[in-house]
Amino acid sequence: MGKKNKNHHPKDIVILVMGPSGAGKSTFINHVLRKETMKVGRTQDSCTSEVIPAYIDPIPGFPELAGRRITIVDTPGFDDTFKTDTEILESMANWLEESYKDDGALLGGVIYVHDLSNDRFTGTAKRNLRMFREMCGDKALGKVVITTTKWKKLLIMSDARDETLAEERQKELKSTHWKEILDNGASVLSFRDNNDSAWAIVSNILSRLKQTELLHIYLQIQKELGDEGKMIPETAAGKELRKTLTQALEMQKQLTSMEKNSAAHGSEDAQQRLAEASEMIEQLLNQLRDLKIPFGLKVKRLFGLGHRRVDRASLKRV
Repeated sequence: MGKKNKNHHPKDIVILVMGPSGAGKSTFINHVLRKETMKVGRTQDSCTSEVIPAYIDPIPGFPELAGRRITIVDTPGFDDTFKTDTEILESMANWLEESYKDDGALLGGVIYVHDLSNDRFTGTAKRNLRMFREMCGDKALGKVVITTTKWKKLLIMSDARDETLAEERQKELKSTHWKEILDNGASVLSFRDNNDSAWAIVSNILSRLKQTELLHIYLQIQKELGDEGKMIPETAAGKELRKTLTQALEMQKQLTSMEKNSAAHGSEDAQQRLAEASEMIEQLLNQLRDLKIPFGLKVKRLFGLGHRRVDRASLKRV
C-alpha cells in the first residue's frame, strides 16, 4: 500500500482528505497507509502545499472492489503557509477536474479533518469549512465524514481523567457549526491516532458505495468545471473565496488607515505595521485579480456562449 503515482486511473476510488493546516490530515493518511508517506508538520504551519495522492492497491477487506484501487489525497488547507488561498483553490480544482474526466473513476468520499484540541472555532476554521461546503455542494454531503482528531492531545492539555471534555466539544460542534452539513447526510467519526481507527473511517466510506443513490455523486466543483464548463472564478467555491478576500481587503484598508495616523506621529512600530499592512493589501488585490472573470467571457456568458457541456449520463461508470 502507499505507492505514489501521479497518473489518474479509470478504476480509482478517490478519497479526499481536507481541512485546515495542522488539523492532522497527513498523520491520518500515514495511518491509513501504515507507513510514513506524507510529511507531517509539528506546528500549525502547513507541510502540505500541493495536492498529493497516494494509492492502496489491492484494497484489503473488500473483495467486491477487486480491480480497483484507492486514491487517498492529501490537500492543503485554505490557510497555507506558503501559498495563497487562490493558488490552493486552483490546484485542488484542477486535480479534481482531471479525476472527474476519468471514465470509470468514482468519488469514494471526503474526509474533513477537525482538530478537537482547538478550544475555539476560529476564523480560519470557519473559512475552511465554508470553502469545503461550496466545493462539495449539498448533494455530495452524503459522502462526507467529518473526522475529529487529537483526542489524546486534548486529554493531556486539559489534564483530564477521561474524554468527557472532548465528547462535549464534539457534541457542541455537531449542534452548531456542523449541524447543517450533518442534516444533509454527512457523519462524524473520531480518529484515535492508530492504524485501525484510520482504516475504520476509510472502510465506512467504502461501505457507502453499496448505496446506489450515492455511487455516482460527485463534488459540486467537479460538475461545475467538468459538466458546465465554468472557470474557477465562476464556481460556487470561487465566488465564496472572492467574497472572503473582499471582506479581508476592507478590514485591511481600515487597519492601514489607523496605522497611517500613528505613523504620522513618528511611531516606528506603526510605520513597520503600515508597511506590512500595505503589503497585505497588495497580496489580497493580486488574489482578487486572479479570481476576476475576463470581460470577453462575461460577454459570451451574457449570450449563453462559452460553456462546454458534457453529458455525464452517457459515460458508463461501473
